[in-house]
Amino acid sequence: MVERAQLEDYRLANKELSRLVKRDLTAFFGSLNLSRPEVARDALLEFLPLLTAQYGDIAGSLAVEFYEEMRAADGARGRFTPLAAPGVPSEAIEAKVKYLAGHLWTPSPEMMLGGLLTAADKYTKQPGRNTIAYNAQREGVRWARVPTGSKTCSFCLILASRDAVFESKQSAGGDGHRYHGACDCATVRISKQSDYPSDYLPDDYAAKYQQARDAAGSGNIKDIAAAMRREFPDLVNDGVHTH
Repeated sequence: MVERAQLEDYRLANKELSRLVKRDLTAFFGSLNLSRPEVARDALLEFLPLLTAQYGDIAGSLAVEFYEEMRAADGARGRFTPLAAPGVPSEAIEAKVKYLAGHLWTPSPEMMLGGLLTAADKYTKQPGRNTIAYNAQREGVRWARVPTGSKTCSFCLILASRDAVFESKQSAGGDGHRYHGACDCATVRISKQSDYPSDYLPDDYAAKYQQARDAAGSGNIKDIAAAMRREFPDLVNDGVHTH
């Protein structure tokens, strides 16, 4: 079983990567001449894929080490060499930059930075998440999305409620591989019941998911997440207090 202390160390390592990425991106953005929007956009189109690839490679290496720790904690036998998964395709990153670049042609071009920071955080962490899911699939075991930190968001809590059902993109239903910027969920290898972190409570999460789904009257994940924010405002970090 992976210990909560190991999960916390892994979370903190990724948090430090996020800090470094945000530092470098903020500094680069501050060096741009925002009065020339096309030049600023083109510079970001070149810079952001390189930045997230650099730190994403480190995230992949951290995930390989974490995967080996999880196998050791599980007492897994046999030779297995975890491999780092590829990073986010540069085309996807460039498309995001082009979308956010609309701010550069407005009276407040600096508003672009917030979206860039959120996207960079996601793109930097994604290779690590993909690495654990990829190696679990190679090894023929499952993986689960485990919240870390004091609270998580409603969307992540819904996915955590699905227990260790994920083996591939198909079994994850697509949503299992979706993350957002500033997300600190960990992707955890699960091969047997005893591998669950001690305070990972999928049955409790599932009960809350069902209550939110009933309240939403819908099977759409966005509707259910909105209902969860209202039903459990103190449990999630995006809760909505209605009274």
